[in-house]
Amino acid sequence: MSRIHFQKRRDFLRGAAALTASGAASSFVPQLSLMGSALAQGAPTGYKALVCIYLSGGNDSWNLLIPGDDTTNIPVEGRSPRSGFNPTPYGWYVTSRGGLHDGNASALGLIKPGGSDPGTQFLPPALGILGNQYGLNPAVPELQSLFNSGRLAFLANVGPLVEPLRRSTFNSFRRPPQLYSHNDQTSLWQIGGGASATVSQGWGGRMAGALLGAAPSSGLAPCISIAGQTRFLVGEYPDATVLSPFRMSTSSTTPATTLNNYNTGDTAGAKRREILQGLLDIAYPQAMSNAYGEVLDRSMQLSIGINNEIAALSVAGSVYTAFNTAVNAIPNTSIGQQLRQVARMIAVSRFGQGNIQANRQVFYVSTGGYDTHSGQIVGTRANGSGVWSGHQGLLQQVAQAMKGFHDALDVLNQVSGYTGVKNEVMTFTNSEFSRTINSNGAGTDHAWGAVQMVMGPVAAAQVYGRYPLQLLNRSFGASGPDQWSECFNRGEFLPSIAVDQVAATLARWMGVADSDLPVIFPNLDTFASAHPNQSVMAYNTRTLPFL
Repeated sequence: MSRIHFQKRRDFLRGAAALTASGAASSFVPQLSLMGSALAQGAPTGYKALVCIYLSGGNDSWNLLIPGDDTTNIPVEGRSPRSGFNPTPYGWYVTSRGGLHDGNASALGLIKPGGSDPGTQFLPPALGILGNQYGLNPAVPELQSLFNSGRLAFLANVGPLVEPLRRSTFNSFRRPPQLYSHNDQTSLWQIGGGASATVSQGWGGRMAGALLGAAPSSGLAPCISIAGQTRFLVGEYPDATVLSPFRMSTSSTTPATTLNNYNTGDTAGAKRREILQGLLDIAYPQAMSNAYGEVLDRSMQLSIGINNEIAALSVAGSVYTAFNTAVNAIPNTSIGQQLRQVARMIAVSRFGQGNIQANRQVFYVSTGGYDTHSGQIVGTRANGSGVWSGHQGLLQQVAQAMKGFHDALDVLNQVSGYTGVKNEVMTFTNSEFSRTINSNGAGTDHAWGAVQMVMGPVAAAQVYGRYPLQLLNRSFGASGPDQWSECFNRGEFLPSIAVDQVAATLARWMGVADSDLPVIFPNLDTFASAHPNQSVMAYNTRTLPFL
């Protein structure tokens, strides 16, 4: 091939991959960029996977994890707690939430863990963790179980930041663009922080490309989305080849997209496939035509291979019978179905098993409905079928799906050849922001800092960082104690942990060297160096101690 033809072919492949990233060509050729090549020298060994659960709409995490401490007095000058409550973390929480839901239908406060149950008309008490120092929403006993077994941790007051911020100097330092905007804050979470929401690649994709060094020989991209296109998984390999996510459905038999009516399982489909294969095998004089044929052929072969591997899991009498049963036990909700597929993909592609042989994977799943401007607490207890409504119902779906996914990996861990897999998968939540502490009369509004979850082989089941004092319009001035964090007049907390720090911790666990972290997260060292507002950060380090 002449140099000019080689260059045109290379440019075509890059352009085709870019089309896939934008979704423009995905309806016909879903995986244009999946060109196989040998793994780079120095690629990580063994297997590890990250699973991102995105809670779309802005999850009110202050309705998930609440302060339960009602004994530690924290008097605040000029402030008084609600009548009947003490100046404790719990008392200030109830005050800011507008009272307890059992006494006021528009109030958002939950009953403290260990409190009196008001009966079936209202929500039961919160579920205690860490000796009732904190409480979980009563709709999520599965999370309480995961926490108590040492498999779940909470990260307090996380959010996008450009640099440490405090209220007294808020207008003197750089802020994330378009605060409280769903689209922009989603982008910042997926990019990994920073000052711009228009970066085209996400930290999951950048990390995967940097770790592997080259596209996997199997052709399957290390980044897999069960929730459509996402910037989080777009990246590139060191040679500038675009890394585009492989997109899958939740089907248990044909999750990988294939061309319709080209199924080799029926006579007509087999004949169509035979003819198409013949066309693809023709040596065309144009380099681009040949390259297109190669890409299409590899894409089809990859999809067929993945579908065959997934379907084989459910074959009666196979070694995967118990695992398949556990996967099917994950609730049949949208988020449950997506996590079922993640579990299956881990089983068929984990390094050392199957034909795919992946050693690093990043998965993305998503569920919506969290833009709860109204209907924050719609109902009371779960109905007769055990289903909660309102925000409780959304939290219940996530909790049950996470527990089911965890249990499925636990079962897979007992299958021959998979020992250790339950400690090779880290699942974490994202959401564009939390919501205001106080009610707008029917629900909550867009805010900033939030609580996120991490499930898997965490260092310890703890609440990492500084869980903020739930007190509206809280400021410490230019100096003073920062241990309770600061917020605006409706409880929009200034984050004390940056998205960059959380993402870098997960990337480091995946195998990214400390020296390479700033390449993936260019703004990371802003939170690990001297800064006028450094004291407001819960950690003055690149990475956090939860892993």
